[in-house]
Amino acid sequence: MEDAHARIAELAERLRGQALAVSHQLHAHPELGHHEVASAKLLTEFCREFGFEVETGTAGFPTAFRATFRGADPTAPTVGILAEYDALPEIGHACGHNMIASVATGAGIVLQQALRAAGVPGNVVILGTPAEEVPPPVKTQMFERGAMAGLDFVLMFHGGDRTQSGAELLALDAMEFHFRGRPSHASAAPDQGRSALDAATITQVAIEFLREHIPQETRIHGIVIDGGQAANVVPETAALRYFVRAPRRRHVDEVVPRVRDCARAGALAAGCEVEVTEIGSYHNRINVAALNDRMLANAAEMGAEQIIPPEGRASNDSGTLSWHVPVGGISIAFVPVGTGGHTHAWVEAAGAEAGDRCVMTGIKTLAATGWDLLADGGFRAEVQTQFPKALEAQR
Repeated sequence: MEDAHARIAELAERLRGQALAVSHQLHAHPELGHHEVASAKLLTEFCREFGFEVETGTAGFPTAFRATFRGADPTAPTVGILAEYDALPEIGHACGHNMIASVATGAGIVLQQALRAAGVPGNVVILGTPAEEVPPPVKTQMFERGAMAGLDFVLMFHGGDRTQSGAELLALDAMEFHFRGRPSHASAAPDQGRSALDAATITQVAIEFLREHIPQETRIHGIVIDGGQAANVVPETAALRYFVRAPRRRHVDEVVPRVRDCARAGALAAGCEVEVTEIGSYHNRINVAALNDRMLANAAEMGAEQIIPPEGRASNDSGTLSWHVPVGGISIAFVPVGTGGHTHAWVEAAGAEAGDRCVMTGIKTLAATGWDLLADGGFRAEVQTQFPKALEAQR
């Protein structure tokens, strides 16, 4: 296995120039979710260059793709690798998705080359999954529409302030509350109006009081997306967008109806109407210890630094997929410990030398882990045995 990993590292180094060029190009030209036209074109051309069969517009999403390498044995296991490549509004690649996309495609190509060279049976699928930063969850919809069919294992990479695997990804529900009242002159005839903004404000206050009576690790956070039209007009419309997160899906399912009731109470108190719109839903990630441990060991072998236990909790739409197939995720350090994501510091590092080092380490780590799953039957069986047990523990 050590010789195989050394070969994988060598193949990755041969790909360095092209992989980093992809990362830099994406970083210099960030595109928002569902608008990653140039990004998807760049990534699919990279995959085609190395003989992958590429399907675009996968699952009905114009900027999604599925790139497939089929080995000599079609019945052999298949490793899927997820690529994200959307940017954040105004700030750009502050979540390092340029790195994620370069790592995913680069690792898939390196794994393909290693399998061919060694004659090891196995298949590789690189999945381009757009719009991670904006609900509704694209990965969930791609799974439901069959785009993930045939995957036996799925691997993901992310940059971070520490190298770690096995962090919790929280279940999440996203929703909007649209309030409608009755407009009137705010000074001459306020009694004739019914303020939609009052309804929104009462809803927010009710949600704040709700926090005391829900599971401690639950997160509720939101913004005002419509606060009225003019200060001298009783607002006819107002709207809120809220996320509810928790380590377990069932806790989100318990809390969300109570958050909706807060909105209904706010509307009732203000004499308004409310429409609740469900934006999307993620599951928490099922962590398979054997897979996480191997990914972390491989990252250390490939030169990752700042190997520190996980801290902080986020959500990702791969969580739902992890309830159906083992999903392994690795974060590799490229910024100082304590440097939060979605910041200018991440943007700068993701396009600089620190980001380049992280990309190369990520490619080697994911390719080595994919190799282990396909070439090591004992390890593969261990992951497959642990997965249903980890799933049952979360129900």
